[in-house]
This record gives sequence, structure tokens and C-alpha cells, in this order.
Amino acid sequence: MKLISRIILIIAISYLLSLYLPWWILIVVAFLVGFSIPGHGINVFIAGFLGGGLLWMSYAWYIDLKTEAILSNKIVQLFPFQDAIFLLILTGVIGALAGALGALSGNSFRQLFLKKKTKSFYS
Repeated sequence: MKLISRIILIIAISYLLSLYLPWWILIVVAFLVGFSIPGHGINVFIAGFLGGGLLWMSYAWYIDLKTEAILSNKIVQLFPFQDAIFLLILTGVIGALAGALGALSGNSFRQLFLKKKTKSFYS
């Protein structure tokens, strides 16, 4: 349940803030979500990966539809692939990595403030 709530929070807050702030607000939001909602490293990484990737890929797809792929077709000529779909996938992967590393950084930063349990001789 925490995984789904992390993904939804990252997508919703990042989308709303990206209307007014630069692209890297995704990393800050993923950091704050990873910091505020506790979890294990891989779980937080996956939430940031899916949240950032789904947001950037869907937003790139929306812009591509609205502009009738004018810019995508011009940019795809610079790369070795011939289809604009790969450009959307590449955008999603970059957003996914940015979100995942932001969330994992937030979770790791949270771990700095937790008191570690000392192992007893009898436990």
C-alpha cells in the first residue's frame, strides 16, 4: 500500500509543481516522498522509478499528441533510431532514473537520523 501511495504522491505533486518550476522538481519531490514515507531501499527505488517514469512518459506522449509530433519527428532524425516511440521511451527512462535516485537518496538520508539497535549478547 505504501508503494502505491508513494507513486501517486510523486506523480501528483511533481506534475503540479512542474507547471511552475523546472524539470528537476521531480527529483526534489521524490526525495521528500522517500524521506517522509519510510520503507526499504528497493521499495522506495521502485516507487521513484515508476512515479518518475510514468509521469515523464505520459506527459511527453501528451505533448506529442497535442503538437502532432512535429518536434519528435525532427529530434528523432538526430538519433540512430527511426521511430518517435523510442524517443518517448527514452524520456520515460530518464525521468524514471531521476525519480528513483531522488527517492532512494531521500530514504538514505532518512536512515542517517534513525537510531540503530545495539545487539545484545543475549539476543
